[in-house]
Amino acid sequence: MSERRLRAWQDAGLIDAGTAGRIREWEAAHHRPLGLWAIIGLGALAIGLGIVSVVAANWDAIPGETRLAIHFALMVGLACLLWRYLPDAAAKNDYFNDGALFVAAVLGLSFFGHIGQVYQTSSPLWQPLLAWLVIFSPLLLLFGRGWPVAGLWLAGVLGAAWSHADEYGRGWLWGQSMPQPAWPTLYWGLIATPPMAVAALAAFMRGRSDRPAFWRLLEQLAMIVILTGASIAIIAGGWDSGTHHVVGSAVIRSLALAGTAAVIWAVRQGRSGQATAGILAVAAVLHVAQALLSGVEGATRGPWIGALFFLLLWSAVAAGALFAQWRRLFQGAIALLALRIIILSFELNDDLLGSGAGLILSGAFAMAVAWGTVRISRRYAPAERNGE
Repeated sequence: MSERRLRAWQDAGLIDAGTAGRIREWEAAHHRPLGLWAIIGLGALAIGLGIVSVVAANWDAIPGETRLAIHFALMVGLACLLWRYLPDAAAKNDYFNDGALFVAAVLGLSFFGHIGQVYQTSSPLWQPLLAWLVIFSPLLLLFGRGWPVAGLWLAGVLGAAWSHADEYGRGWLWGQSMPQPAWPTLYWGLIATPPMAVAALAAFMRGRSDRPAFWRLLEQLAMIVILTGASIAIIAGGWDSGTHHVVGSAVIRSLALAGTAAVIWAVRQGRSGQATAGILAVAAVLHVAQALLSGVEGATRGPWIGALFFLLLWSAVAAGALFAQWRRLFQGAIALLALRIIILSFELNDDLLGSGAGLILSGAFAMAVAWGTVRISRRYAPAERNGE
């Protein structure tokens, strides 16, 4: 605690001399020598890097079975430590708890890759990821408390889905003809629904777990993925519009979004839950509407349709953030709306960009939108509400 700040608070009448003294005593008793800990951390990092360098230099000289045995022994030893100390660690220090879980999960994930390297297996990536999820999901979801565990688990879920879809969709990038799943409409609809399922599960568990902060964080991460995916789908326009299953798969994804919205609306009755459900409902409607328009010849040509859908989506996000009093999300949504309007101005005035007048008009419009964004944020963005 800064001594200058304490004196300022005392001079302003916010605290008295006794309170200031107790704060100083508490800070002195809980002071951490950051310099010493930094030196210790650098020393540990140097030792770790040295061990990694020694192992890497002699990697080929170590028999594969020996490497696997050492790797497995490390996993078993860490598992024993988790079994012995995890309940106490979780109650005392969230950072130590999540750090141990993160290391254990990464060791488990790398073990599958180690097996593939030693025995030269050629399994698709989604198979070891799925096996890792089956084995480690109970541990991570039952004891996780912070973003390292939540982010790692969600990344595993998304990675498994993405790598499985890559078997059928990879060829599109290179103009190749790839084999299609047996039921393409059902497959391309369901393969994109894991983030919706995670958001619904996290919202359901928030009020039924002794770790609501963890489930809240997992729900927020899933919502970020959903909004990012919806934005990319809008920007991409009609990437898969040439296929006959685009509407059917979009309907499935929209039903998943609507179902997630219904679950969140049912289990979270406050403003936060209502705003989240409303955003998902709007995303569901826009997604299926865009798919329907993709079948209309010439409907998706030009910049207007994509810009309109993007503005509608993030206007709904801004409105929901304003309703739920999420200051940062509101400001971020307004900034994205302003940026998209600026990009649209460049798209519509493409023929003027070769002249100085076009550049002047585009620059003036960009400055006007930026000024309007700042004004709106200051006037209408409410204060952040904790716990939402």
